[in-house]
Formats: sequence, structure tokens, C-alpha cells
Amino acid sequence: MTPSSHAMPAGAVERDLHAARRSLGRAVLLILVVAALIAATDAHAQTAWLPEAAGPAIVVQQTASTGERIYSVQTGDTLWSVAEDFFGEPWYWPSLWSYNPQITNPHLIYPGDRLYLSRRSAPMVKRKAITFADSRYEPKRITPVVLARRVGYISSRDYRESGAIEASREERNMLGTLDEVYARFRLKRCSEVEEDGEPKLTDTGEGEGEAGAADAFAGPCVRDGDRYVIYRVEREVYHPTTHALLGYKINFLGEAEVLHTKKKLAAMLLTKSYTEISRGDLVTNVFEPLSLVKPVTNGEELVATVIDFHHETIAAGQFSYVYLDKGAADGVKRGNRFEIVWRGDGLRGTAVKAIKEYPDEQIGIAMVVEAYDNHCLAVLTHTVREIERGMAAVMAKGF
Repeated sequence: MTPSSHAMPAGAVERDLHAARRSLGRAVLLILVVAALIAATDAHAQTAWLPEAAGPAIVVQQTASTGERIYSVQTGDTLWSVAEDFFGEPWYWPSLWSYNPQITNPHLIYPGDRLYLSRRSAPMVKRKAITFADSRYEPKRITPVVLARRVGYISSRDYRESGAIEASREERNMLGTLDEVYARFRLKRCSEVEEDGEPKLTDTGEGEGEAGAADAFAGPCVRDGDRYVIYRVEREVYHPTTHALLGYKINFLGEAEVLHTKKKLAAMLLTKSYTEISRGDLVTNVFEPLSLVKPVTNGEELVATVIDFHHETIAAGQFSYVYLDKGAADGVKRGNRFEIVWRGDGLRGTAVKAIKEYPDEQIGIAMVVEAYDNHCLAVLTHTVREIERGMAAVMAKGF
């Protein structure tokens, strides 16, 4: 076969080339369409998550009613940095913390936690903007229950009946818990009590210690197992008008229990010590440091005077302890309430003319914590101004 016999006509070759071009064009067009569809699909997918990723960190909720703003904590955030970003001052972080009580530890916040950037708004209700009272001095018969603390005070009678530490079993000067001491009491030991059950007066000869009176009081006897409080005198308490000695402010040192009373000097074990205990420190009846005091209806009509404060101050306020010059002998009981009254000019005080023409104003209420013979200890449960020594206190019958 000759070469000329295998040659294709020119027209057939041209037709094949033209068909190939059309096939290639269709493929390219198909590829472009597919690419456009893929791009459109990606663009559509991006519109679903781009706004969330690049959206604002602060989400405003209930703008019309409360205006609260909430921030979602990001990685690396602290209250310090959040306060600096939103308030321009990092030292504002305690206020930011106060807006978010759900955060118990300000140093531990985690990504995703929600922070309120302002104080949360209370539900909007209809109410009066301002409520006016007739007077802040209007007598209010408040009847609270108070957990009262027995402060460091002792009456002159209890002081006279106190015993005194004279020696110790251990070879040391400063004494503490579990040390044994020897105390001389001004009361009889129970083993010395007469057959009729009446205790005798103690001998006030030498070795009385520092309990201090010419004659001892007759009273309960000292027996094995009795518990006592050990104290030291800080200063005397006098009536501001009569200058009579009422009692003593004391410092509690510890507690002790009587081991035996075989001899006149009772052997005692120091069961608690709050500070060093020394020879010469005094011993009195034990009492509970805290007690629940409930109001009791006043059975007497009395007018007393604020004679002193427990703490060294020139004026007292709510929850301070005060001393009044009426006690158990006058009918005062634990839980009775006195109304502290005052009259005069608020600016010039009682230095005014015709003081009797001014009305009495109730400025506080004092509840009796402990009633002694001729005076009592009370806690101020309510005050509207400072309480001063010498002010009158009225115990109204039936209150």
C-alpha cells in the first residue's frame, strides 16, 4: 500500500478539529459553572457564621425596660481588664464584682461566663417616688430579739464577794490553761455551812487578797466542782450626778473549776485562759458570754439616767452598751425596754432658755441585758442620734 492510499481528505480533518474545539468549550463552560456554584455555596455558608464570629461582644437585653448590658468573658479576661476596657479604670473592678453576685471568687472567671456591666434593674412596678413620715422622732415601739454579749462589767456587790488567787501549785509566775491555783474566797466553804443551811460570814483576817471590803457578804457557799470566771479590774463606774460607786469595768482572763475545798484556800484548775493569769487576779461567778434577750413587758413606770458607756467614748449609737441607774431593786428585769428621751435645740443642745417648754423626743431604745441591784446594763437597739451621758431614760408601764 502506497502512502497516498492512507491520506485523509482535507475536509475531514477540518471537521474533526472543529468538533474538538466545541467539546473543549463545553468542558470549560461546565468547569466555570461548577466553580461558580461552589463559590456561591461558600459565600452562603460564610454569611451564616461571619456575623456571629465578628459580632459585638456586648449583647443588649431588654433595652427598653432595663438597659442591662451583658458581657461574655473571653480567654484571658480578668475583672481588672474588663473594668479597664469598659470603664477606663481598672480600679473599678470591685464595683463590677458587686454587680455579679454569682461570681464567688473575683480571681476565677472563665470563658463564656456572663458579666453584668451595671447594677441589675429591679422589676418596674408602680410606686410612689418618695414616702414622707410625720417625724423621724416619732415614738416607735420596736420589739426586737437581741443576741446580747455579756460585756466586761461587775457590780460592786459581786466585786465584794469575789475571791482572789493567792498561789499556784506550779513553780511559775504567769499562769495559763491546766495550771492549778489556790484561791481564797470571801464566802464560806460548803463544808463549813451551819446545819440550818445558812452560810456564815467569812473571816476577814489577813490573806483576803484584793477582793476588798471590811466585811464579807453572806451568800452561796463554795463547793467542789463549782465553775468561776477570773477577771482583773480596769476602772470604776460612778454615777455622774451622785458620784456613787456602782461597779467596775473588768477584763476577762479565763475560767476555773474548784477541785476541792479541804482547806481555807480552795484548789482550782484553770480550764481556760485568754491571757496570762497572775496572783492577785479575782474570781467571781461564771456566766454565759452570749445570751438571747427577748422583750419583756414593763411592769413598772420608771425614769432612769444614762450613767456610762461600756466602751471609752463620749457618745454612743445603735448596738452600744450603756449603764442605767435603775436596777432589780426598782423592779427592772431582763428584757425591759427604756426609751431614751431628749429635749432642746438640735444646734445648741440643752443650752437654751426655758428648756421645760421643749417637748420630749424619743431618740433611742435600750433593752436591759442584765439587772443588778441598783442599776442595769442595756444595749441600744434603736437610735436616731448620738446618746450622751446624763440623758433621761423612761421605762413606760406596759411597753
